[in-house]
Amino acid sequence: MADPPFSSADFHNVVHKQIVNAVFETLADTKLDWALVAPFLDAARELCRTDFREGARIRLHAARVEGETTVAAEEAYLGIAVPDRENGEEWLSESYWLSDIACADGDPAEVRRIAAALERSLARIQAWLDGQGDGGPAAAAEPPSEGGRRQ
Repeated sequence: MADPPFSSADFHNVVHKQIVNAVFETLADTKLDWALVAPFLDAARELCRTDFREGARIRLHAARVEGETTVAAEEAYLGIAVPDRENGEEWLSESYWLSDIACADGDPAEVRRIAAALERSLARIQAWLDGQGDGGPAAAAEPPSEGGRRQ
């Protein structure tokens, strides 16, 4: 019986490691020209882009799981999950504290601008929550837009 074809999850979990090792060895041995490596990189990027477009979930979270219990997180964090578009197997699952993202560049002026933008975001979120009132979602103003894009 023939092995099933590689899915994009297989690419990320198995083939990616083999390609990276082969590329490192080949580059070290032959000083391979970039023009020969670039098409493989482009193909891998397109696989990733399609997986992100078709099924990625990028969400903010305020709780985390400890064993079988959900507990409040120390602070809000960003979660990114990307399943394989063919078999649904998650090949990427990452999380980042918002404070780590904001402070990543180490530029205090930029961190101040980010903090001010986060305050504006919190005000918008609070206004949306305030609009929920007793009438439930039907009485509320339009919720924040999907996918982080405003129309």
